[in-house]
Amino acid sequence: MQQEDSAVGLPDARFDVGRLTEISDGDRDFELELAGEFVSQARAMFGELTRAHERGDADALRRAALTLKGSSRTVGAEGVADAAAELERSAAEAGMASIAALLARTERLLLATEHALDRHFGTDEYRRAA
Repeated sequence: MQQEDSAVGLPDARFDVGRLTEISDGDRDFELELAGEFVSQARAMFGELTRAHERGDADALRRAALTLKGSSRTVGAEGVADAAAELERSAAEAGMASIAALLARTERLLLATEHALDRHFGTDEYRRAA
C-alpha cells in the first residue's frame, strides 16, 4: 500500500535524497541545479507521455516512459521511476487502455517528488536553479 504525504494527500514520493547528495558530491548548489533540471525535464517528459497517449502512440509513450524512468532513477526519484516503468510495460504489453490511470498516478508522484524536494531543501529554490 502506498503511503500518503499527509500534509497534501499525495502518495509517498520515495525520493532517495542520499542519491542526489551522492551524485552532487555534497555540493548544495549542484544539488539544487540537478533537482531543478530533473523537475523541469520530468514535467516535459510527462507532457510527452500525455501527448503520446492522446495520439494513441504506444511506441512514443514507451520511449518517453523509458526516458523518465532513467532520469528518475539517476537522481533518486524511485516513486516516479517505478511509475514510469509501469507505463513503459503497459504501453508494450497491455496496450493503451490502462494508461490513463497510470498517467494520473505518475503526475501525482511527480508532484509528491516536488514536495519531497521542497522539504529536503527547505525551499522551492531548486526550481529556479535549473
